[in-house]
Amino acid sequence: MTDLRSKSDLVDPVKPARRFPFGAPVLPPSAIGDLDGRARVRIRIGGLMAALAGALLVAMLGPVLRQPLIDLYHKVSPPPLASAKVKVVVIDAESLAAIGGWPWSRYALARLTEQIADRGALAIGYDFLFVEPDRQAPSEFVTAYPDELSPAAAAEVAALPSMDAIFARVIGRSPVVLARAGVDASSYDSAAGAVRDEVAPLPPEVAFQGPIPRTIPYYPAAVANLELIDGAALGHGLANGPPDADGVIRRVPLLGRPHGVLTPSLALDLVRVAEGVETIQLEGDKTALDAIRIGKHRVPVDAGGRIELRFAGRPPDADGDRVEDYRTFPAADLLRKGIPADAFKDSIVLVGLTAAGTSDVVTTPRDPETYGVFVQAQAVDAILRSAALARPRWAPPLEWGIGLALALISWVGVPRAAMTAVLAGAAVEVVAAFAASWVAFLNNLVIDPYPMLVPGAASSAVLVTALFVEGRRVQGRLRAALEDERLSAARISGELAAASEIQLGMLLPREELSRISPAVDLDAVLQPAKTVGGDLYDAFRFDDGRVCFLVGDVTGKGVPASLFMALSKALSRSLLMRPATPLDAAICEINAELSRDNRQAMAVSVLVGVLQPWDGRLDMVCAGHDNPVIVDAQGVAREVDLDGGPPLCVAETFPYPVETHRLAPGEVLFCFTDGLTEAQTPDGELFGRARAEAAMAAAARAGDISQAVDSLVAQVRAFEAGGEPSDDLTILAVSLKPGAS
Repeated sequence: MTDLRSKSDLVDPVKPARRFPFGAPVLPPSAIGDLDGRARVRIRIGGLMAALAGALLVAMLGPVLRQPLIDLYHKVSPPPLASAKVKVVVIDAESLAAIGGWPWSRYALARLTEQIADRGALAIGYDFLFVEPDRQAPSEFVTAYPDELSPAAAAEVAALPSMDAIFARVIGRSPVVLARAGVDASSYDSAAGAVRDEVAPLPPEVAFQGPIPRTIPYYPAAVANLELIDGAALGHGLANGPPDADGVIRRVPLLGRPHGVLTPSLALDLVRVAEGVETIQLEGDKTALDAIRIGKHRVPVDAGGRIELRFAGRPPDADGDRVEDYRTFPAADLLRKGIPADAFKDSIVLVGLTAAGTSDVVTTPRDPETYGVFVQAQAVDAILRSAALARPRWAPPLEWGIGLALALISWVGVPRAAMTAVLAGAAVEVVAAFAASWVAFLNNLVIDPYPMLVPGAASSAVLVTALFVEGRRVQGRLRAALEDERLSAARISGELAAASEIQLGMLLPREELSRISPAVDLDAVLQPAKTVGGDLYDAFRFDDGRVCFLVGDVTGKGVPASLFMALSKALSRSLLMRPATPLDAAICEINAELSRDNRQAMAVSVLVGVLQPWDGRLDMVCAGHDNPVIVDAQGVAREVDLDGGPPLCVAETFPYPVETHRLAPGEVLFCFTDGLTEAQTPDGELFGRARAEAAMAAAARAGDISQAVDSLVAQVRAFEAGGEPSDDLTILAVSLKPGAS
């Protein structure tokens, strides 16, 4: 029950600061209460300013911080399955080798268009423009060879129809959508005279419903196809897809306003033509768009009508190699009629350039090098799947709300929490925020983890740093105080050592215990856990030959407990030695005397026994103490079950009963304090009652009483394995000498 403090505890009211694992001495975060008011204010203000600075940084650099994370998600996440309804015809190196160098004759392109349309395509989109007349027109051939052709041959060649006209007729009977490009007045195309800035090109064939915000890109001029070809097409769409500032294409505009005329993108108009839709619905308000609805498809867009692509793909081949995201066909195979007749049935087909030397090479988050036609295919696919990365309007309020909550938790909790708790909490927050962002991406949502994390992280870092700085200041003041305390400790240490000698001197030495009675073997040992302790024992013989013994344990700690122990021992011996006073009456008197003027509300547990050597009768009174143990001659230990009562000084008038047992020759009675059962290993395992009884049984076989006591003490100390004792240890053993009865 006693747990005395060390000498340093008695003289040093201020503990030295704990240390980080790195060895730098600092106050722990929970020690903010040890700082003065100004220091606490400085720490709090620093944490608040750090949170505000972190929030401002994220607000200024949000897209710059967020975009690399989204690009990483593109690289490591499994892409959604690409639509089988989107196919690509490429004019690749093989096709150029078979048909001739680029640009091809419009006659070859007319044949290519016919082959695609005949194979069931719902819409055909050319991802390049036909700005100039055909360079292989018959008239151009006559002009190029004026002397080589006879007049008749020249006239016959000149009478051949224009290849542009043939191409236009094929376009007119096929579901073709032609590309346009909106350009600024200062662009290269405008300077080269390739744009129609005097007259706007033919208006789009689609009708729009809904608001048209000014955030939709405006182009003062446009690059369009030859009027002959342009007028024959079933649809027209803008092929604009400028990259971001870092040169990576992540978004494709679905709308533009060349010459102020609202025009769909090439991908959007391809879906319109393929599905026979006449109207496109715009959702949003006059300040920004939210989504574009075309037929049964609804695609989320940003304020300016751009779709952020969640790049689709197809599973790897049997060897595990990556395949093209969309079914791709070389143009040469089509012109040779080398593909099945239903290859494009119910499909949207894009035609683009992929040969070396063409300028349509782009970069996406998934591919460092790909071709623009595949980006257009991704845009068509996204519309068909009604799936694109969206950053809903509720995302920023949610992110900043969570960030504010975490920053507040950090601001309040970090100075009061242990460092391990701070680090564990930070790890949980980081994992949770990035996991939420990852799951959102897999569901086509863009959730930014940085507003949730940066303000709180900045606040936590500054708070911990400020605690470190303020802790060092406190340590400087503590060093001076500790020097004074050391001087005081040296003085008090000497006084405590003297007190310990006086206290132990009050107890009967072991050699005197053995001479108390010629019929009784009796031995005891008391080992304080600290300098002074609260345990006690005593023994004496009545004039009639009976032997009285007691073991006690004072509650409380330190010097007060040792003083109360001295008072308890002196008073107990004085009242118990009265031969005419019954045992129970003596205990009641001791209780009353100790309770009088006990302003410290201290208590003492006592076990008192009176042994008659001639018949082994053993009268005992237990006041809140552990039950003793008897080990018989066969080495079996059993607990002596006593009803007893509360410790002395708890109930001043409690009637403690006298309980009678019998001690047979060859049996050993062990009385002890809880320093035996509550002894601990360095990792906190208790000795316990069961182990204590087994140890007593083993000790009883060691020889005489003194050897039994020493054996029991040795077993306890071996169990503690060198650890500091948790409490005082007192053991008293009694047995009848042979022939005593």
